Amino acid sequence: MISYRFTLKSTSNTEGNYSIILVFIKDRINSSLSINKTCKYEDWSFETQRLKKSHKQYKQINELIEKYSNRINEIIHDFESDENPFTVQDIITNFKKKSGKQKALSYTDFHETLIEEIKNAGKLSTSSIEKETLRSIQRFLGKTEITFRDLSVDAIYKYQSFLNANKNSQSTIGIRIRTLRSVFNKAIKREIIPASMYPFAKFKVSKIKESGKKEYLSEAELDLLKKANLSDSNDIIARDMFLLSYYGRGINFIDLMQLKKKDLYKETITYKRSKTGVIVNFKLNEFWKQKIKEYASSTDSLYLFNIIHNNQDSETYINNRKEKFLKLYINKPIKRIINDLGIQKNITYYCARHTFATILKFNNISIDIIKEALGHRDIKSTMSYLNSLPSNTLDKMIDDIIF
Repeated sequence: MISYRFTLKSTSNTEGNYSIILVFIKDRINSSLSINKTCKYEDWSFETQRLKKSHKQYKQINELIEKYSNRINEIIHDFESDENPFTVQDIITNFKKKSGKQKALSYTDFHETLIEEIKNAGKLSTSSIEKETLRSIQRFLGKTEITFRDLSVDAIYKYQSFLNANKNSQSTIGIRIRTLRSVFNKAIKREIIPASMYPFAKFKVSKIKESGKKEYLSEAELDLLKKANLSDSNDIIARDMFLLSYYGRGINFIDLMQLKKKDLYKETITYKRSKTGVIVNFKLNEFWKQKIKEYASSTDSLYLFNIIHNNQDSETYINNRKEKFLKLYINKPIKRIINDLGIQKNITYYCARHTFATILKFNNISIDIIKEALGHRDIKSTMSYLNSLPSNTLDKMIDDIIF
């Protein structure tokens, strides 16, 4: 089944007007298409999916919407009558042909459409990365309306230099360029642009090396954090969550917050990692036992910790809650605590995972055990992860020889 509706884009333009868009929904996947008309938020009726009489051109635009609606119904009927599988993109392509709108989209329009689709799918973190990348490209080119031809091979090399000049990490540069490449791939797949316009046949993303430093706490620094005299409640929460990750084999926050009461059996936690799908289990130490009591959820909650409320399980809620909790209650306070302790490192919640892996590495734990502990799917991931972490053994060998 496929459905559609006329609505407004979630964000306004610089003049405070909202684009009227056509949203298609099939198999829980959303795609949107602008009808190239705008209005004020208060001029739109979400119930009737039409403009109110308060808009000067309400008659003309409503007639256009009605015309488009009839056209879509005809297209859907034709596809369903043929009894052949079809996608939302098939509907959109046919709609554009019948509407005489089969003109090439600008890069900006197409990327904004992708951002909206990703956001509607509940992938808020990904949509945020996409949006940041588009804004970065617009700053580089000095304009908001970008064509695909603006992004030639030469332009992408210059964009990479622009990112370097603005002191972006290699990790960020890699994300920006890979996101850009992904937009081109999708544009070609959806027949928005021809394959001949693909610039990444000559610009190799693989040449962008990940040289970003993974921050971690040494055992001495970790001990300082444990013993720090904290009075602010947010500081205490931040330290507790950091240490829960460290003692929980570097558990990611998305997994920590979603731990359910059924995942605890006797004194062992067993859960499936969101990122890899690998089953991880670990035995509780005294710290975990204490914090489970301190941060216990209500008796009717499915969750172990009191972070997710009302047994919510939607992807959108979970991602929003994760981002908000990390920002307000963990990452900001932990940075302040670390700074107050005189430790000159950029520490966040995720650094607890780096700390856990580093201490295992320093103590010559085998890579197979580290792989299992971290919940990696394959040994290559673990090797790549550990290669970016410091080597205590190598430092000691050099010290013995040089000094």
